[in-house]
Amino acid sequence: MRVLILALIAVLASTARAQQPKPAAASAAASVAGTAVGPAVASYVASTVNGGPLPSRDKVTDAGGTVYLVEFDELVLAIRPGMQFRAALRYRQAMATKGEAMGREPIQRMTVYGRYEAHGNALRFVPDPKRGGKGIEILDGTYGPGRIDVPFFYRNGSVSRRAQVVLKRDDSRF
Repeated sequence: MRVLILALIAVLASTARAQQPKPAAASAAASVAGTAVGPAVASYVASTVNGGPLPSRDKVTDAGGTVYLVEFDELVLAIRPGMQFRAALRYRQAMATKGEAMGREPIQRMTVYGRYEAHGNALRFVPDPKRGGKGIEILDGTYGPGRIDVPFFYRNGSVSRRAQVVLKRDDSRF
């Protein structure tokens, strides 16, 4: 059985698809006027997942005794010019049937590109299905000075989980 990760970012999935005003036109107008819209163009690195440091581990045992493990190792979100983003996730996933030892699986990587929209302090990340975002849902988050907060959903075995990631600006990254 395969563990499915729907990430951000991507790191990227959200069940909250509330209708929001389309900020793209407002963003374009603000850019022309010279007013900053959205977070600063920079790299943001995950500092916590669900309030704890990375790597963050999630272990689930199903009714049959199979153990599933997902470990989030690193998430880097690059906010780029032109309302574009790049999200790079490093993670590990493993499975052990009842009575077996959990192996140490290699790190996997996932990179997603797309565009983002900003309205007030709200962000919406829209993955590009042609650039790593196929099957990843739109994510809604918030931002403040030097910080981006994004909830995302992922699947560990048969259990769906919601995680909250806090990303902090790090000018030493890409």
